[in-house]
Amino acid sequence: MRSHCDFNDGTDREKRAHSRHVSVDGVQNETGVKFPFHVAAPSFVIPAGAAENSRFLADFFPEVCLLFFETEACLRYTEEDLPADLTNLPISWHVHLPLDLPWASGLDTVWKKLTGLMDKAAYLKPKAWVLHPPTEPDMLLPLAAHLRDAGIDPADVLLENVDESDLCAVWDEARSGGYSTCLDLGHIIAYGQHSVLDLPDLWDTVRMLHVYAPINGGRHTGLGHLNETGKALLRQMLTEFRGDTVTLEVFDETEIFHSLSLLAQWAADWRNAK
Repeated sequence: MRSHCDFNDGTDREKRAHSRHVSVDGVQNETGVKFPFHVAAPSFVIPAGAAENSRFLADFFPEVCLLFFETEACLRYTEEDLPADLTNLPISWHVHLPLDLPWASGLDTVWKKLTGLMDKAAYLKPKAWVLHPPTEPDMLLPLAAHLRDAGIDPADVLLENVDESDLCAVWDEARSGGYSTCLDLGHIIAYGQHSVLDLPDLWDTVRMLHVYAPINGGRHTGLGHLNETGKALLRQMLTEFRGDTVTLEVFDETEIFHSLSLLAQWAADWRNAK
């Protein structure tokens, strides 16, 4: 299977029937809903590289999540993968840092990888960096010190609840380090992580939600696959959420636009049900 970072076959965006898709602004106009947050899309929706995905998505979404899922593959990105003209797109950015950072090799090794990736994305002025928590203990506080020394506020680094960590075990360290939180709906459902919702002061730290429906052991798919329990949890999380970005973490063109429409329809229904 080809990686998110290596998939660079390209596609002719002009051949795509844009009329079949509705933008975030469009669904808000159709439903009368005004989202109190940006709705973001990941940079892997059509079968092309990050740049082509971003250009395509910029017609529909106000924010794109630049996916750096695989460390070494993404460190090999060149200007062809991340061209300078991406700064001309009328969108904001955030970055998802790799899933395979070599924490077992020590913080110095990880920091070299992180700074290499952050340098590649810096020209886009990302407003946040999503990070899976370290797989090794006692790394969050020294990492926070490295971030501050590099001029990065740890509050702009959002720790995500993932299969390996529901954030509960690292919560005190995360709070001491000054990190924020990215709360993932699908991981809560797939891995039974409902206890994360009871963490003290959680919602003061949550700057981003990842929303999608998990199937087959956590595989991401569209919101239409959520059952009623999942929809109720999504409603609860959106009610509590005070952050600025909800990312539809769906890696399929048809599914992500259907999910966008559902998100607006459900928001309208929930508003009218009050």
